[in-house]
Order: sequence, then structure tokens, then C-alpha cells
Amino acid sequence: MLASLGARVISIDKAPLDPRIAAMPGVEMRRESAFGLDPRSAAVPAVDWLCSDVICYPARLLGLVQRWLATGKARRFVCSVKFQRETDFAVIDAFKAIPGSRLMHLSANKHELTWVKL
Repeated sequence: MLASLGARVISIDKAPLDPRIAAMPGVEMRRESAFGLDPRSAAVPAVDWLCSDVICYPARLLGLVQRWLATGKARRFVCSVKFQRETDFAVIDAFKAIPGSRLMHLSANKHELTWVKL
């Protein structure tokens, strides 16, 4: 967990965190949808890393990433792109086209890819 390495972590999820994780120093929990969060809002801080393992259609994740990229509020990204049925090659190409990023199939990925922008 990132918090155990000394990072300040803001968890965005409608579901509650495990109480042991929620009690860790540096962990803040916001019980809301990652898609409802507007990075243009002054209430949303800039982040060094945006890490996403949200279960959603790839096109929806791409939209979320594009909103954060447009604001410049996230310096780096690590996101799981999850495929439910057929592979969406147009979305894969859109992720690949984001400057300075890379899309990979890691050994633990089953029906998903990992997208990073450093």
C-alpha cells in the first residue's frame, strides 16, 4: 500500500475501505464516485500520482483520464484498463496516442492492460 511507504493517499470509492487501511496515517477516504469527482474543482487537489483500478468500460476510464489530463492536476498515472467482453481496439489506440504514456500487458493482467504516464 502506498501509505505504508509514507505517501499521502486520497481514496475515492463508494465502498468503505478496510478499517485497518482507513486508520493508517496519511490515508483520507472520500466516499464518492471517481467519475463524479470534477478535477476542475478547487476542492480537488493536484496529485503526484493518479492510480486507478476502477471497474468500468475502457471508454469511460479514458474519459476520466482525459478530464484529469486537461486540468494538469495529475502528474503521473497508473490505470488498469479492464475489458468485459470484446477488446475495444479504438480505446487502446486512444490510450496509446496520449503523449508520454505506455500501455502494457503485465503478467498479473488477465482481461486488462496497465496504462502508465510518467
